[in-house]
Amino acid sequence: MEAPQTTWTGPTSGPIARAGKSIVYLSGQESNSLDAAYGNYLQAAAKKIGWSVTIIDGKGTPTGWLAGMDQAVALHPSGIVIFANASSLKAPIAAATAAHIPVVGLHACSVTGPCHGLFTNIQEDATAIGKAEADYAIAASHGTARVIIVTHNEYGIARIKSDAMKSELAKCSTCKLLAYVNYPAAESSTRTPQLATSWVSQYGLPFYALTVGDNDWDFAVPALRADGVPPSKAVLIGSDGIASAYQRIRAGNQYQVATVPEPAQEEAYYALYQMNRAFHGMTPSTWYPPIYLVTHSNVNAQGGANDAFDPSNNYQQHFVSLLTTGRTS
Repeated sequence: MEAPQTTWTGPTSGPIARAGKSIVYLSGQESNSLDAAYGNYLQAAAKKIGWSVTIIDGKGTPTGWLAGMDQAVALHPSGIVIFANASSLKAPIAAATAAHIPVVGLHACSVTGPCHGLFTNIQEDATAIGKAEADYAIAASHGTARVIIVTHNEYGIARIKSDAMKSELAKCSTCKLLAYVNYPAAESSTRTPQLATSWVSQYGLPFYALTVGDNDWDFAVPALRADGVPPSKAVLIGSDGIASAYQRIRAGNQYQVATVPEPAQEEAYYALYQMNRAFHGMTPSTWYPPIYLVTHSNVNAQGGANDAFDPSNNYQQHFVSLLTTGRTS
C-alpha cells in the first residue's frame, strides 16, 4: 500500500467529449477542505475539454444537500456531480434522471459503481480503507492497541469504513475497542475537542484513535496539546489525505502518524470521464483507484511534498487524451 503508483491501470478508451457541457458540483460541505478541493479540481479539469463547472455548497447536512440538489436540477445542467450522501437525495436524483441529467457521485454511497440512482459512484474501496487503518494500529502497537473509532454515519462510505475498522480490530484478540463514536461531520469543530479531552480522562493513555476523515484531527490535536498529552501516547490515524494531515505526519510530533488518502484530483478527472460515458449512453467504467497508505517514511512521495496524494501515473494526460481523442496517449 505504501509503494508508489506509477503505472496507469485505468481506462484506455472512451467516447470523445463534446465541448460546451455544463456541470454542477454539489459539495457536501465547502468548509471541509476535501469537499472544496474536488470542486476546484473539477473546474480545472473541465476547462481543458471546454466544459464549465458551477459549485453549490451543501453545508454539511441532509437538509442542505436536498436544497442544493434541488437548486442543481433547477439549473438544467448537462450533468451533476455530488459529494453528498446519495441515499438522502433519492427524489432529486430521480428528478434529474427524468430530466435526462446524469448524476455521478464522489464518495456518495458506501460502494463503488451505480447506486441510489447514480450513474456511478467514484471512490476508493471503503472497506479496504477501514481495514488499512486498523491494520496499521495493530501492527504499530504490536497487537496491543487500545482503539477509539470516530465516524460520521450520515455518509454511507463512513459507515463502511468504520464497520471495517471494527471487524479488523476484532481479529486482534489482544487489542481492545474503547469506544465507537458517531456524530455529524458538520459538528466536528465543536464536538471533537471535547471528545479528545474526555478520552484522556475516561480511558487513560496510551490509545489509538481512528477516523473516517482527517478533518476531525484538525480539532482533536489542539485539545490534546493543550492537555499536555504526549504525541506518542495519543496516536491518530485517518483517511482522505487532506493537507493538514500530511503536515502533521511530516512533522512527526503532531499526533497523527498515518492516513489513507483519496487521489482527489485523479477522481475529479475520472468523474468527467464517467460523465462523458453517460452523455454517450454507455455503461460506466468499472475501474476505481487503488488505496495508498501515507506514513512518515513516504509522506513526501506521490504528491505528498504538496500535501496531497497525486499519483505519478500521468492520469491527467491519460484522461485528457481519452476525452479529446478517445484513447490514452
